[in-house]
Amino acid sequence: MNLYEGRALRESPRRRRGGRLRRVGVMLGGILTLAGLAHVPWQGLWHRVAAVTNVRVVGARALDPGSVLAIAGIARGVDPSARDLDRARQRLLLEPRVAKARVLRSGLRGVEVRIEERVPVLRVAHGVPWEIDSAGVLLAPLANGVTADVPLLSGPRLEALPAGARIGTPAVERGLAWIQALSARELELGARTSEIDVSDSRTTGLLLMSGTRVLCPAWPPGVRTLSALRVVLADLERRGTLAEEVDMRYEHQVIVRPPGPAAPAGTHGG
Repeated sequence: MNLYEGRALRESPRRRRGGRLRRVGVMLGGILTLAGLAHVPWQGLWHRVAAVTNVRVVGARALDPGSVLAIAGIARGVDPSARDLDRARQRLLLEPRVAKARVLRSGLRGVEVRIEERVPVLRVAHGVPWEIDSAGVLLAPLANGVTADVPLLSGPRLEALPAGARIGTPAVERGLAWIQALSARELELGARTSEIDVSDSRTTGLLLMSGTRVLCPAWPPGVRTLSALRVVLADLERRGTLAEEVDMRYEHQVIVRPPGPAAPAGTHGG
């Protein structure tokens, strides 16, 4: 090794001192950086970054989406935790008109609320008409005097029961069985029915939109018998004949009673 190469390979004391200073400076810089980061309000910053700006309600039909969010307690500008989302779902399920609910995060700044509403199938007496769904859950009107265009179930009086109560009395079960049978696709008689009267335990009375009253067995018969009723009603319409009453209480018979003769003008009973 010559003199020049030996000097080049040896490190001078000055260079060693400079390397130590740089390492110490890097370490001090790292410590100061960590100290500064420790004072950053990370939680508040995260809440601002992840705050909800997009809220979507899916499945709302009778209920207003704004009302759904108010019930759930979800608002824009808030970062809900998983526990908050579960609480929102529980609050929605306490609403009688909500049958099912899911509350999910949608991306970083979105929340999606999915609900399945209860669908009224009958109106019931509750001082003023209320509604029940196919499971017998009692529903208060969405607005005073406003109810669904569904048949009235006469007989049961449910004033003492609160909204959300599930009613399983025989009379209500009969009414639900009748509306389900009449609404079958093969019949489509539910939309033509104005009232289902179950006040008599032996007979169910149907009042049709046309004004015709149909006397039936207590519980709905099979599709074949109800199809015979549909054929009779269609035949009466085709002839332009109005029946006052149709009696289906006897097996294999449909008895049609036309309107009675009108009383002469000026005649009074008594």
